[in-house]
Amino acid sequence: MTNTPTDEREVEPENSATPVPASSTTPAPPAPAPVPFWQRPLVERFLVPLVLPVAVVVGLVAYVLNISRIFLSGHGHIPVIIGTIITVMILLGATLLSVNSDRLRQSAVTLVGAAFIFSIMSAGWLVVGSAQPKETGPTTLSETLKVTQPPIPVTAAPGGKLAFAPSQLKAKTGLAKFDVSVAGAGHTFTMQDPSTLMQQLVLNAAGTKVSGVAFFSKAGSYTFYCSVPGHEAAGMKGEVVVTGPPVTLDKALTDAGNPPGAVAGGGAAG
Repeated sequence: MTNTPTDEREVEPENSATPVPASSTTPAPPAPAPVPFWQRPLVERFLVPLVLPVAVVVGLVAYVLNISRIFLSGHGHIPVIIGTIITVMILLGATLLSVNSDRLRQSAVTLVGAAFIFSIMSAGWLVVGSAQPKETGPTTLSETLKVTQPPIPVTAAPGGKLAFAPSQLKAKTGLAKFDVSVAGAGHTFTMQDPSTLMQQLVLNAAGTKVSGVAFFSKAGSYTFYCSVPGHEAAGMKGEVVVTGPPVTLDKALTDAGNPPGAVAGGGAAG
């Protein structure tokens, strides 16, 4: 009996998979997303409750100030229209932001909010120049100023009439002083042209004399009248015929011997 030799070695299958050693390193977990500044615990708990009321108050103050500038500088219905448009824009923008806040990015919300704040601020700053008082020259001249020509006499309401006597006066360019005798009380002596810088004379005491100084920069005809309603229309008016070369106020003051700054003593009467 023939013994068949056997191979004691095990034959591995050709298609057997070779085991792959496990990697010695594991992938790092993803880095946590950065927390926005305003959502940090301490900021959200302590800083936001402090900053938010201050921001609201500052915004309201800015809104009121700018709206007031619009009303102070505008005329007629223009301030009301502008103020209404700005208010409607703010309300409409706030509504859109509240409705679409979940769908808008934080950057878009910030941009829209900044646009509305800019519209409020710019509306007032555009007219701030009109709202602020302007530096102007003297409104009237003092009756104590020196003049180079004799005082010009005129009588108000002679014999109770609504008139000035004489109704036509003559003067030269520069400073001129008017001595108004009050024959009848309850009237005024007023220059129609504001460039004369003469204060309105109130004639309330019969039998007295009231004086005022006017400035005539050039030759021409200047109207004076009583500003009491109805008196000018009834004939209580006249004119001053001025002759002479043109002159500036500074030169007229200097020629009459007035000290520098003498105009500051003027003030409106009446």
